[in-house]
Amino acid sequence: MSQSYYFESYPPLFRPPPNIPQIQESNSDETESLLLDSHIPVIDYFKCTTPTIRTTKYQDVNEDRNLISEACRNWGLFRLVNHGIPITLLNQIEEHAKKLFSLPYETKKAFFANSTSSSNFVSPISYFWGSPALSPSGAALAPKKGAQENNNQSLQWMEGFNVSLAQLSNIHYQDLLLETFRCLLEEYGKELSRLATEIFKILGPFESNYMSIETGLLRVYRYPRCLEPERTWGIDTHTDSSVLSIIHQDDVGGLQVYKDHQWIDVNPLPNTLIVNIGDMLQAMSDDRYMSVKHRVKVNKHKERISIGYFVFPAEDTIIQSTKYNPFSYADFRAQVQHDLKTLGLKTGLQKFKFS
Repeated sequence: MSQSYYFESYPPLFRPPPNIPQIQESNSDETESLLLDSHIPVIDYFKCTTPTIRTTKYQDVNEDRNLISEACRNWGLFRLVNHGIPITLLNQIEEHAKKLFSLPYETKKAFFANSTSSSNFVSPISYFWGSPALSPSGAALAPKKGAQENNNQSLQWMEGFNVSLAQLSNIHYQDLLLETFRCLLEEYGKELSRLATEIFKILGPFESNYMSIETGLLRVYRYPRCLEPERTWGIDTHTDSSVLSIIHQDDVGGLQVYKDHQWIDVNPLPNTLIVNIGDMLQAMSDDRYMSVKHRVKVNKHKERISIGYFVFPAEDTIIQSTKYNPFSYADFRAQVQHDLKTLGLKTGLQKFKFS
């Protein structure tokens, strides 16, 4: 595939100018870690959820569960191993995502804009680019005019598919690539729902409707190669609005988390997942667990694929907290959308905090 053809898959603003030498794929890692992530907590899911194990090789299951709570208090995230999701499933999703992202830009837009002839039907998969801030329908929010260059509403070097898991079984595609991708995402969503449910129980007790599996969604991201990676971000500094987020990375680094006044590279390790706390869990835990700040770097020589799972409270459930005025996730989302459109950035939980 020629590079000129391949860059047709990029949104127009991401394509290299024709008079600039074409960037080449590279196997070397040009990025320099700010701090090695060897201290990021590693949690063994199998040990935390298998109470029958009592050998000298394994700690008591309650001790392992305490490690999750400690990681969420001190870091706001952890690396999950032995999670039980087949590596073949992760590899297949990544492979199909790369094929879809490599389609021409206009083709991708058309695939997910008109999935059915019914005018009242909302596609469970939408395509977006330039901003991770989406409307409830899955469309990227337009940046606020005059927004500062480095806030969350400036152009961000990414594109993605937003997937509503609860609606995914409502549609079947005639195109084999799309239908296979849909089936893989549906299977992956069930696996992640299992993980999120168990982790939420371990971190509780919380009201059962404080996390609703029906709200679960996937974001499949591609971070294109960028001629000037020092001038932009794949996704700028932010916290997630979710209860929990579960991230699968490919082998290209880029994810960073903020800890103790410094940025730490979260290096990709095969068959591991990154679990992080979102704003909703911070509020419902009375700030015991902290929603972690993170961002994504872009790369001059490599594209990056990542898949994020995000789950939220039931829409109208009122979250009660000793730190915040009572609010629902619908209230929180409306405030975030308002702030993004008027201020150009997300103020998050601060608007709900007791004065």
